Amino acid sequence: MKQTQYLSYYIRLFLIQYLSSERGFSENTILAYRDALKLLLKYCAHYLKIKIEKLPCDQIDDEIVRKFLDYLEQYRGCAASTRNARLAALKTFFYYLGYEVPQCLDNSQRISAIPQKKTPHKMVDYLDPDELKAIIDSINTASRNGIRDKALLLLMHNTGARVQEIVDIKLNDLRLDAASQIKLTGKGKKQRVCPLWQETIEAVKAYISVRKPKRQDDNHLFLNDRGESITRFGIRYIIKKYTDKAIEKQPSLKQKRVSPHTLRHTTAMHLLQAGNDLNVVRLWLGHASLNTTHMYVEINMEMKKEILSKTQPPKLKQEIKNWQRPKILEWLDELCEQVDLCEV
Repeated sequence: MKQTQYLSYYIRLFLIQYLSSERGFSENTILAYRDALKLLLKYCAHYLKIKIEKLPCDQIDDEIVRKFLDYLEQYRGCAASTRNARLAALKTFFYYLGYEVPQCLDNSQRISAIPQKKTPHKMVDYLDPDELKAIIDSINTASRNGIRDKALLLLMHNTGARVQEIVDIKLNDLRLDAASQIKLTGKGKKQRVCPLWQETIEAVKAYISVRKPKRQDDNHLFLNDRGESITRFGIRYIIKKYTDKAIEKQPSLKQKRVSPHTLRHTTAMHLLQAGNDLNVVRLWLGHASLNTTHMYVEINMEMKKEILSKTQPPKLKQEIKNWQRPKILEWLDELCEQVDLCEV
């Protein structure tokens, strides 16, 4: 059998050429697709009793994919949302495979028709101004990493950037003069520019003055203790550390699971509550679709209260309760029952 008839051949092209070069997907997105395909390959090899490198392209149909999805939920304990994410990755791959291998087109279309599972609609969590202030105030700027951490959290709140966008910031993405701004590279390598508060500028300048990279050619803005580029997990740890410290002053934080994305939600909510148009918030956050940004309207309780205050409740008929009925009415009711008024 020719190499081009094996599934493994097209998986390599899909990950390296199609997703990276043609679609411009980020490294993290490509890794998510890779993980979904790894799980599928292992399952198919076991199910079909064929070695992974010998799996033929036309052997994987919608029936096998459906059984694989059931396996994820029943045996690996994956949630419906995880199942849906794996399915989305597989649909993209089999769409590509159907284009490259015409005899796989029928299977590709059948797999694309597999529906997503419905998942509970969860409301996103965000911080109110007092909670955010408590977290930032808990940073000791006299400590070893305090200057960096203050600059990091202020910049995240200022820009509403995704955690990977923060990780990827280079020194030459910053402009700290009178027209202060920062360039962010988001999903699909799309770039946007955000202006900076004076407080953010001062905090970033203070951090840059003490920044010590392990390699002089490392231009990443935020570095870890070893002088290397900070990671997403490092940022998550920093946020959790200061959230835990702030709980004593702001007990409401104990009920919230604060993550880097919580700060992004917080920025969106504060922009919306300040009266900015929803489309402006979309551009600020780098959302491709307005539908994504619309979820913040759903959770904006202040906006809902304002809308309610402009709406008058219906005027209902006032019913007289028994304890409010005049005694004369009760007496007249009883009189009709006890006395025959027409009797002569």
